[in-house]
Amino acid sequence: MRTQRVLGVAAAALVAIGLAGSPAAAAPLRGPSFGTPTATSSFLSGITFVQPVALFVEGTVVEVVIDEQGSSTSFVAIVPVAAASLNFELTYELVLPSGAAVPGTTFTARWRLTPPGGEPVLGPAVTAQYLDDRFDWQTARGEIVRMHWYDGSAQFGRQALDIAEAGVEDAAALLGVEEREPIDFYLYADVEPFYDALGPASRENVGGVAYPEVRTMLAQIEPGAINASWIRTVIPHELMHIVFANAVENPYHFPPKWLNEGLAVFESEGYRSDRQGDVEAAASEGRLLPLSALVGQFPTSFDRFVLAYAESVSAVDYLVRTYGRDELVGLIRSYADGVSDDAAFTAALGVDVEGFQAGWLADLGASAPEAFGPQPAPPGPLPPGWEVAPTPAPSGAAASPTPAATRAPAPSGSEQGAPLAAVVAIAALIVFLVGAVLLMGRLRTQASRPTAEPPAQPPVEPPAKGPDDEGGPP
Repeated sequence: MRTQRVLGVAAAALVAIGLAGSPAAAAPLRGPSFGTPTATSSFLSGITFVQPVALFVEGTVVEVVIDEQGSSTSFVAIVPVAAASLNFELTYELVLPSGAAVPGTTFTARWRLTPPGGEPVLGPAVTAQYLDDRFDWQTARGEIVRMHWYDGSAQFGRQALDIAEAGVEDAAALLGVEEREPIDFYLYADVEPFYDALGPASRENVGGVAYPEVRTMLAQIEPGAINASWIRTVIPHELMHIVFANAVENPYHFPPKWLNEGLAVFESEGYRSDRQGDVEAAASEGRLLPLSALVGQFPTSFDRFVLAYAESVSAVDYLVRTYGRDELVGLIRSYADGVSDDAAFTAALGVDVEGFQAGWLADLGASAPEAFGPQPAPPGPLPPGWEVAPTPAPSGAAASPTPAATRAPAPSGSEQGAPLAAVVAIAALIVFLVGAVLLMGRLRTQASRPTAEPPAQPPVEPPAKGPDDEGGPP
């Protein structure tokens, strides 16, 4: 959940008024009464949730419970109560700076009030959609895709929608999934607002982004570029990620990024000659990245970022040529069961991930890439006496020589000393026997004494508390 800030809270306290001076006749307090909640969204600022309440008991714990579209957990914030009045409003602002939430994401809030000693009372829900309100958006709707744009003609939006609808249909047919939920696609004509929506952590070479968890995509496309060839690449590419996520959805494990990106590139543009040249040059120069390095995020430097995409589509191309397209689809669909990478590859291709990578490298005529980053430290020296004791030879067999580093040190004056474990065992036995003898003698002494009640001890007064003695450190 994003950074939050409390704007202001006002609350009232109603005190029970006794009737006829008798506590038993006191008027019972009713629970809190909720009015109609409201929510106001402002892009790059946040969402303000307001809940009118009455009949509020002093000491009530006030919480706001917020659910974000695409998240399986709720965010709970304790809202402090300030001034007192009879009818008042609880207010909370959910701060959403640049990149904190995807445009179009919906947030649902409910207020939870827990009076002293009572049960929590949940107020009505209010939902707000976090829209990019800097522009007047136009919308064209297809069977699955809802295309949004703010610059350009209706024909521009319709052309983009037609490309998107065809991309969804092709991806769903390939992976064998049925797409029913709508997909929102926002087209930004300008670079700066596009990167405002992506957030400060986005990379400068990104032209489109898919957010499968909220089934939303963003792309930077000027109206005059709608007929450019790359438009028919970037739109299906991003839509493939949405369908891919639908095909592999599970709560345990997501497929490696190189498989996800490699499939999107392979299906939207194929294995282009320029990408093939990048991979071949990296292989000949020893610059290849291992597939195990492309499981999570791709490198941040531009050259390795481009190489990561080229290697990803190269690996998918090798998979299809070697095993077949059906096996590629079977591999992807198996992830829906939450299996590990090795289990998925072994079941679909008959080799684990390492075996697949070895085959891909052999197909490229490349050696295994050198591993970068932290490496396991070499084993350090063992302290004296920690060496492994030699295994005694079987009776009648010639004892094989044991390296000096694995022999236990012999005691002084002995040519072959006893193993360390035997020495420790003997010492422990001696300590045990001595302790047993002493314990038996003590029991005999106690048994010979007459039984008597211990003398009464006067109560010990606790020491007087000083200025620093408040239950914590001074």
